[in-house]
Amino acid sequence: MKIGIDIGGSHIGIGLINNNGSIVLKIEKFIKDKTNIKEQIEEFITETVIEMGLTNEIESIGIAIPGTVTDNKIIKAVNLGIEEYDLASNLEKILKIPVKLKNDAKCAALAEQRYGELANYENSIFLCIGTGVGGAVIHDGKLLEPDGVPGFEFSHTIIQKDGELCNCGKRGCFETYASLKRFKQKVSDRFDLNTLSGKVIRKFIEENPDNQMIKEMIKEYVDYLSIGISNIINIFEPDAICIGGSFSEYGNIFFEPLKEALLQGNLLFNKRNEIIIKYAKLKNDAGIIGAALI
Repeated sequence: MKIGIDIGGSHIGIGLINNNGSIVLKIEKFIKDKTNIKEQIEEFITETVIEMGLTNEIESIGIAIPGTVTDNKIIKAVNLGIEEYDLASNLEKILKIPVKLKNDAKCAALAEQRYGELANYENSIFLCIGTGVGGAVIHDGKLLEPDGVPGFEFSHTIIQKDGELCNCGKRGCFETYASLKRFKQKVSDRFDLNTLSGKVIRKFIEENPDNQMIKEMIKEYVDYLSIGISNIINIFEPDAICIGGSFSEYGNIFFEPLKEALLQGNLLFNKRNEIIIKYAKLKNDAGIIGAALI
């Protein structure tokens, strides 16, 4: 048995994973206050693993991190406000179990390649869209990774010169315009919904299909999203694109407009008649399952 952990921008998920890649047990905690975030992460993980009572049976712990991981250490996770954090060593001292870290989008890509929607494709792209935007490239059936750093930070490619300030310190980043959190925040603010609940906002949109303001907000969001994705397609020419994270819950809202923008707009260098876009089969469990595969 292995443990997979997915640390997101708003929650931590811990799963006990069997040899078939299935989650036997899952425990989640939502992060409401990022004060003392490192202590919260370590405390929740150590207490949960110990309470499972299986420390002698666990082969390893894999952790999916929303940021840059080098030499098994967190270099930075801008959406968590974390820099230079040796989480793995801290946990190993307490739990006496090997701990490995990897970027969360790359973990999710590994899971979708092994057990999900990317299993039948040799060359593909995985995008995780939620609080931020993460990405990974599968080339010739393998996760593409440069030496030294994880790379493929699609989220921090610039799509708007001198644009809005990103958490990373740059301006005009893809993530700043294409994160689902940004879209939900704009809808919530514009219509005084006073919530970022994906379920509430999605229901509001579905109940107001003819609202012109909502239509314009969806179009603006899809326009930015399609620019970022078209750049990725133009570079890698993938056979398929898989989108995970909470974005997948909005498939009926964004799917057709996104495909139309990519196919009908003047964005792709090599024009296509079809683009295979799939939503993560493993949904928000992809990060947990992929972390156990590290």
